[in-house]
Amino acid sequence: MSSAIDYHKFRRGETCSEEGCRARKFYIEDGKKFCQRGHEQAGFTQTQQDEDDWNQQGKKSRKRREEKEQVEKVFGGRDATQLYLQCYQLILWKQTHWLVTVKGFPKELETIVRDLWELRLRVLQGSGDERSEYGTEFGSTTEGDDTDTDGTGYRSTTSTVMSRKRASRAKKILPKLIETLGFCYLGILLLRLPTSLGEMYKWATRDEIIYTRAIKEIPKDMRARLPGHYFRALEIHGILNGHRLHQTVLDMVSFFNFNFEMVFPPINHKLLLYKSVRDLGLPVDIYMAVNELAKILEYNFSYPIHNKRLHGTTGYPEYQLASLIVIATKLSQPFDDIHRHPESNLDATAARINWTKWQSIMFDNPTEGLKRGDEIKITDADVFKMTGEQMDDWMNWYHKTWIDDRDQKVPQQILELFPLTDIIPETTKGIVDPDPIIRAKEVHKTLTLQKPVARVDDEKSQDIVRPGEKYRRYRTVEELPESAKAFFEIAARNIGTSIGKLVHGVFTTEIQLEKWMLDERRKEVLEQEESEEENAHQEEMIHGIEVNGDVAKEESDERDVDSPTKD
Repeated sequence: MSSAIDYHKFRRGETCSEEGCRARKFYIEDGKKFCQRGHEQAGFTQTQQDEDDWNQQGKKSRKRREEKEQVEKVFGGRDATQLYLQCYQLILWKQTHWLVTVKGFPKELETIVRDLWELRLRVLQGSGDERSEYGTEFGSTTEGDDTDTDGTGYRSTTSTVMSRKRASRAKKILPKLIETLGFCYLGILLLRLPTSLGEMYKWATRDEIIYTRAIKEIPKDMRARLPGHYFRALEIHGILNGHRLHQTVLDMVSFFNFNFEMVFPPINHKLLLYKSVRDLGLPVDIYMAVNELAKILEYNFSYPIHNKRLHGTTGYPEYQLASLIVIATKLSQPFDDIHRHPESNLDATAARINWTKWQSIMFDNPTEGLKRGDEIKITDADVFKMTGEQMDDWMNWYHKTWIDDRDQKVPQQILELFPLTDIIPETTKGIVDPDPIIRAKEVHKTLTLQKPVARVDDEKSQDIVRPGEKYRRYRTVEELPESAKAFFEIAARNIGTSIGKLVHGVFTTEIQLEKWMLDERRKEVLEQEESEEENAHQEEMIHGIEVNGDVAKEESDERDVDSPTKD
């Protein structure tokens, strides 16, 4: 053996063939392989090598891997924010384009929504009103790398914490996905069109207008560059809350008023009231009664800009309108079984609604499939109760809504075992709602005429219950009778809110009306007392004049008697 031995390491997973030997290196001598402890390794054959190739021993050869698809770069910082706003703007444009082309709104809506969006961007970019706290915060977080550092060139702890806080505040003031519906509604509001926020809510929940999976409307290359938190911001994380949509619109109205002193007009309550009365199948006297109640409470049906938290649900104009409709209906067509007699056939309350028939007409007949908008409400417990057609509808909705064009992580061979069929486009399928005018006519055919009882001043007439008497207030949903609950449900659905919120709004409005009635009675009592005092004073004055006149007459008579010239 030579004195200089060239040792080599065993390959990974290879050890000395001698049991118990833990040698990690080996050497080759005379065509044989030995470990560093001298154990000969069996099964080794050395191939002949050229002298010029002696230094090539130990080289590894690797199989050339298939070139992977280049991963798109994910943006960060200002680039990510700019990309998010571009994606947001694209969603907003598609929503307004759908309203104009499908729903027939005027083309001016696109211009108005674009102007509102431009004002929003102006505040985000810090070039809006100097009073805007939002603009300053966003500008301070997007001014590049000019940040405080210590002497070593690294960020100081205080600077890092402050920048993170500013960044978190900037993310909070970026527009949310729900605000896209708010932009569209504010454009409709500026045009004074009779479209309620409840209709916007219905279109969004039924996937008619882009909202539930708005992220699918973004091109794939733009989506790939969005950071995770911005990607999630363009996705929904639960069922759209109608009351939250009303709050969002109110916040946006306050935002534009604060930054640009912009005043939005009130809703077109005259036409919206007509639509609500028509959709609920109510008599025409409800329309006039609501207008009178609105005058009493001095409602102008505009969004409250100042002290908006003090108003609660009664501060939203559509809540106000729906609450007054419910109150007028309860006064004219109560939901109890008490017989109320009008004074004559000309009384507006002479025609009475049969609420049982009204309920059968107004509610849709149950269909075999799922109702549009109910797919997202399905829970795991509901699956066991679903029919085959309902399951097909839900699977089609899931396929259309949640399966996108991103690369699947499941191997293609497995995906081919479960091919997905094509879904019928919505443009050919369509959504047909029942005609509200036909429904209203069917309800009016079921009206019954109540027997009038003339008013007579006797004891028996005092026992007769008149329309509007024995009015009952409901504080919670549990207190509602079956017919009242059905009416509240449809009225709440028309404005895009829950039945509990509407019950609370109606109860609050009733308290306001009761307070007004007490004030009016107090005024009447005061006026009556003042008139009585004035009458008493006038009587005293008259009585005093008469007394003084009698005294003067008596004195003159006495003077005449004592006068010497009388004889």
